[in-house]
Amino acid sequence: MIKDTIEQNENTTPNSQQMAVLKAHFPACFKADGSFDLERFKSEIAEKTNVVQEGYELKFLGKSYAKLLASTDTTTVIQPNEAHNHLPENANSENIYISGDNLDGLKHLLKSYSRSIKCIYIDPPYNTGSDGFVYFDNFNYNKDTLQEKLSVSEEEAERILDLTKRGSASHSAWLMFMYSRLLLARDLLTDDGVIFISIDDNEQANLKLLCDDVFGEENFVAQLVWEKGRKNDAKLFSVGHEYILVYIRNKDASIIWREEKPGAEEILNEYNRLKEIHGDDIHSIEIGIKEFYSNLSETDNQHPALIHRRYNRIDKKGIWRDDNISWPSPDGPRYEVIHPITKLPCKIPDTGWRFATLEKFKLYYDNGFIEFRNDHTETPILKRYLNFVSTDFDKDSKRKNNRKIGKEQSNVQVMPSVFYKGAQPVVLALRALMGGEVFSNPKDPTVIMRLVSYVATIDDTILDFFSGSATTAHAVLQLNAEDEGSRKFIAVQIPEALSPGNPSQKAAHDFLQSNGLPTTLDYIGIERIKRAAAKIREEQDKKRKEQAGELFQGEEQPALDLGFRHYVLAEPNQNTLDKLYSFDKAALLADTTIMEEFGKPTILATWLNADGYGLTARAEAIDLAGYTAYHCQKHLYLIDPGFTLESMKALLRQYDAVGRFNPENLVLFGYSFPDWSINEMVEKNLRILNDGEKNLKINFAVRY
Repeated sequence: MIKDTIEQNENTTPNSQQMAVLKAHFPACFKADGSFDLERFKSEIAEKTNVVQEGYELKFLGKSYAKLLASTDTTTVIQPNEAHNHLPENANSENIYISGDNLDGLKHLLKSYSRSIKCIYIDPPYNTGSDGFVYFDNFNYNKDTLQEKLSVSEEEAERILDLTKRGSASHSAWLMFMYSRLLLARDLLTDDGVIFISIDDNEQANLKLLCDDVFGEENFVAQLVWEKGRKNDAKLFSVGHEYILVYIRNKDASIIWREEKPGAEEILNEYNRLKEIHGDDIHSIEIGIKEFYSNLSETDNQHPALIHRRYNRIDKKGIWRDDNISWPSPDGPRYEVIHPITKLPCKIPDTGWRFATLEKFKLYYDNGFIEFRNDHTETPILKRYLNFVSTDFDKDSKRKNNRKIGKEQSNVQVMPSVFYKGAQPVVLALRALMGGEVFSNPKDPTVIMRLVSYVATIDDTILDFFSGSATTAHAVLQLNAEDEGSRKFIAVQIPEALSPGNPSQKAAHDFLQSNGLPTTLDYIGIERIKRAAAKIREEQDKKRKEQAGELFQGEEQPALDLGFRHYVLAEPNQNTLDKLYSFDKAALLADTTIMEEFGKPTILATWLNADGYGLTARAEAIDLAGYTAYHCQKHLYLIDPGFTLESMKALLRQYDAVGRFNPENLVLFGYSFPDWSINEMVEKNLRILNDGEKNLKINFAVRY
């Protein structure tokens, strides 16, 4: 467990993970002594790869150190918040909140959630000098160790240690801090997974190069500009914007993202209302739609539906507007299109026809998406419908790849890379939710909702490992409430102690203190999620009551997950570490104090996650002649001391008699089993079981 990890880390180098991958795929490139034969590797890939000696890359002090940190495993354990997790709203929740350093959190998550996170949003420290960022780690490497592991000079080793021990807010320190975390985050993303990273001008250029290094320059999607408002007190320019860098794990050309056009749903609702009144009277529906736009402009000339007022034509298919039928650039296709009445060739647009061939033009015309003018002297009109996809009939269309789930209409658009969303309303909304000032510059949950819904489906997992005030978690809950989704969030936040003497932390500290909560930053997020969930639940009750009227009797709530499981990443204290190192495997008595110091729930949670079952899995207690073992799918865990021959017999009977009981791995907590006769007894009986009629293959492991 911990001791095993420490011993493994001692042999870890910055390139351990990469070398393991190479060894798995290119074993012939490793010599007998284990060294890597670079020239052999070049020859292996020479036919398909152009091997060059020089390249463009970002270099900074501590880059190899950051790789080392990403390669070493965490020695923290996962402590479940038992009181919180057993509450009814949390017991079956698939949402996760982790209190701990996000470097440790990412390492734990990789053991169960590798390649399973669809969307990551993070708002890391901007390293502005006033945001509190100071790099510090607790790995306690010495100069000699770094020289050996990183193959660096004594001077460079000292400079790296200077960054980590004294604490630094330099560009190199910030890049070192981010690099290790982004390396781990990359491997959590699904193949089409997306990461959004908020940043400002201070580190934007460095972050772009860093992400090119981690995710690959070819997987860069966009740099969004979020305009928040003008600053009239600026001396030179009013810099009221931030950036959001967007990268995808694998930029497949078939992926298409779309979002619903603002205000389009209201137009469609009005169209459907008018259709119910007027039936097939197209003329009356068209008049009604134009009146709808006119009434909006009188009351609210900023209404989003007015953006689409060109959708004011009606036919049997629905509501439409005319669209450009010409090629988007010069020298487009030019062919004769015969007017159906005059029987003469229509005027060709200046840049050519929008469609590559006459056959494609006819396909659109035959399906009712092109309207000819009175005669051939004018070009025809392309009809763009709001109420359904105008290319559904087209087998060549890539519209099927739209990531927007459940949308059959074409009332969608591409999200712009520059958008405005004022900051002040967000501050007021958070203040109202929390009952007072907490943070002065929180992120906007509606923006994160927009990003998530743009790239993810309704049942994906969303991760934020710089959770802060838990805006992302709030956004996921709200989005699920609005579209009945089942997205899950994972939030990670370091439990930084808040100081009332720090002006930027005083409000948050005082809020927590006044509510009887621990004065650490993670509890701001925990409390916000609880309050956001309560507000959503209240709004849902109110809405359902209004819809049901007097028939409402407090029916069971819809299956909306508004809870979360809480875990704390804990580093064993020095007393526990001393016991681990001094433990005598040859002793006859178990050291139960080690198990008690960790706690059985912690051991189980850590092991279940390490074995790939995640943080919401449960182990079933199995009675083996008075001894309790814990079973989860392919694993059976023996944690308590006291496993006897009678327990072993009961285990063999369990394998023989219970069809669904077939764990392939038997794991012992080594500190509870110092007597090797017990281990030998277990191994001997497992060999007999493996050689039996059921032909089982049961692995046996002892963890320390």
